[in-house]
Amino acid sequence: MNCTCINELEKKLAEKYSAELGAPAAVECQAVGFMFGVGISVAHKTEFKVTANSAGFKRGKSIPVIASFCPFCGKSAKDAEA
Repeated sequence: MNCTCINELEKKLAEKYSAELGAPAAVECQAVGFMFGVGISVAHKTEFKVTANSAGFKRGKSIPVIASFCPFCGKSAKDAEA
């Protein structure tokens, strides 16, 4: 990708989990993919691995993040209301 969005999100998640866990947390993007749901809807999903010296995070924990906007056109991922 030609942007730094994933790096910026890694930093924000590290700050969030460091504050919540009271220990320094490291975050690494594991994969980026697209999910097909019921019908023809599509969601952009990214997995981040959070590691910290805290219970449940020492070996790393996978945190899914689903985009609320299309990464290509910027439109909302929510279904249009009738």
